Amino acid sequence: MTTAQLRGNWLRYEILVKLVREEVSKVSVLRLAPYAKQVQFSMDICLVAVGVRSAYLIDALAPPDPVSVFSSLLKSLRLKSKVFGDTFLLTVPEHMQIFFVQRTALLEHTLLNFPSFVRLDKDLTVTSREPDSLRNILLDWSYEILWSGGLSYPLPDSLTQELLVPLAGILLDYPVAYVPISAQQNIFLPGEPLDVYEVAFNSPSADSSLSLGASEFVFIKFSCPRRVADKDSTLSPACLLMLLEHKFGPRLENIGASVSVRHYTETLDRVAL
Repeated sequence: MTTAQLRGNWLRYEILVKLVREEVSKVSVLRLAPYAKQVQFSMDICLVAVGVRSAYLIDALAPPDPVSVFSSLLKSLRLKSKVFGDTFLLTVPEHMQIFFVQRTALLEHTLLNFPSFVRLDKDLTVTSREPDSLRNILLDWSYEILWSGGLSYPLPDSLTQELLVPLAGILLDYPVAYVPISAQQNIFLPGEPLDVYEVAFNSPSADSSLSLGASEFVFIKFSCPRRVADKDSTLSPACLLMLLEHKFGPRLENIGASVSVRHYTETLDRVAL
């Protein structure tokens, strides 16, 4: 791709982000958020809309009645740009979680390329096969969720963390998804050395209007226990860094940006899932 093509792609992405930020500023409960949070949210959902990633778990903005607020926002975005026609909300009301999801990316990439699943038992058991109950949920996703143009679809309130946590890992394009061993488990990976990975992109222009005060925008962050990487070479830092670069490099080129992947290690008292 030529430099001119990359710049054109980036300009289109910038315009899309500005459109979202303008729509966010029209919503009274959202425009109260700091400007940087509004831009972060706008950039993240645009990455979903253009297919750089399959889904984004909303964490930058937290309005009251979030399902109604974000459904209304998505409806207005669809009226402004056809880019959002393939995007919908997947909601977990009981846990106050909302994902922006890109239907085509979900069908063509994510659901065909599952992560490695790490059970959070004492042995940190690794398997390529998703939990049986999770498989049933994925199979039961209706025609309406995967094929129609609806705005919002709720997941059953009965789902507990043994299913929600790995489901989030699938949706968020993580190569590694954790699987709690029970609904009651509340301490995860205490004192366990972790390989931490961040995927970011660089703006191709120093004067980009999307600056958040940093040279890079991190849009994916996940971890893998070092014990797991030592047992399974496909989850070693060398392999995962290569996988992430190959996966997101071409997608980011489509918005005129370049991928940056970082790896570091840390040990925490407990990990938040």
